[in-house]
Amino acid sequence: MKNSGNRSSKRGFTLIELLVVMGIIALLLAILLPALGRARATAKRVKDSTQIQQVHKGLITLSIDYKGLFPTPGLIDRVGNTPGVGAEDLAMNTHGNMYSACVMQNAFDTQSLVSPAEISTNVLAMANYNFDAYNVVDPVNDSYWDPLLKSNLALLCHTSYGTCHLAGTRKAREWRDTKNSRFAVMGNRGVANGVLTPAIYNGSRTLGIHGGAKQWEGNIAFNDNHVVFEDKFQPDGITTFTATGSTVPLVDNIFADDVAAATADSWLTVIATATAAGAPTIVWD
Repeated sequence: MKNSGNRSSKRGFTLIELLVVMGIIALLLAILLPALGRARATAKRVKDSTQIQQVHKGLITLSIDYKGLFPTPGLIDRVGNTPGVGAEDLAMNTHGNMYSACVMQNAFDTQSLVSPAEISTNVLAMANYNFDAYNVVDPVNDSYWDPLLKSNLALLCHTSYGTCHLAGTRKAREWRDTKNSRFAVMGNRGVANGVLTPAIYNGSRTLGIHGGAKQWEGNIAFNDNHVVFEDKFQPDGITTFTATGSTVPLVDNIFADDVAAATADSWLTVIATATAAGAPTIVWD
């Protein structure tokens, strides 16, 4: 006689139980994914802030070799072919050349120039930087950096960051180690000319770097090396200017060449090319 009491009984999940488990998993994912997304965005923002601060520290370190000035391409590679001799070559003053000169001096690497939150397909870290390009005694084409490091947002750009415009009073006063806590010297690039016109503002790629689809946000470094995270073009604590004949102070728009400041305000740009007279080609996106 068979003993049915020793028979093991195996039972699988019913369809309803499977649906319940799947529903719980879907609910947990719905709760956790937004939190994970926010954590990822925060991590990128913090890493970006650290990179900007490190790059600015690199500028400060190199300024020791240039009598307090930050590296200026036209003063490094002067007019003529004699090292250290000649007038400033204004045609050299692009941000690509400036950053390339810094990389050549090992102030930072090319990876540090691209934000971890970068969204433009035209911006990428330069691979295989050519340190052998350095040749200051070539009788035809002396070279102090790798010229292939570019800063043209419309074509190819090896930096994510807007940097102090390399001309005007702002360059003479603040493109140096001033430790000025009220002057913005570099940071996440912004909307063209700092305008709030909907067609231009809302169409800017820069809104997607840290912010949502409709508002700019970015890290900004001041000349004392502190970095702030902002959602407006007029960071708190920045220098103000007063227009002629007015008593109302104007807050500095860091992406606009404010007329009242007479080229002494913070203006973060990306200069792609420059002429012999110093006229720059600024590219926005």
